[in-house]
Amino acid sequence: MDTDHGTKNLKTGMESCEKFQQDETDSSTLSSVPTIPYSPINHQTLLVLQCADSMWPFNIVNNKFYQMQVQMLCPGTKLPSCNTIQRDTIHLFKAMSLHVQQYFQVIFIYHLFTEI
Repeated sequence: MDTDHGTKNLKTGMESCEKFQQDETDSSTLSSVPTIPYSPINHQTLLVLQCADSMWPFNIVNNKFYQMQVQMLCPGTKLPSCNTIQRDTIHLFKAMSLHVQQYFQVIFIYHLFTEI
């Protein structure tokens, strides 16, 4: 009875699968995420961007599991209040609204002069 081929095929299939999984793990590592040095202002900025981008509630900073996560990663970190996150998000929205408004003004003027 020749069982060598069945075992070899199983082993080859496993190695191929492991290689594929390793390639997937390598390509999905955090190396593609930019490294930002920790500072309270960088942390606060990322919180504002997360709230705006992912529609997180401002009171995420009051969540005990979020607080535990932050303390695990950077012990002793003081989190901003949810009011600070809200204020900064509104400020970001207003500042970006001006850029959007200016962009559309330029587009409108461009269309006025190109359609003549």
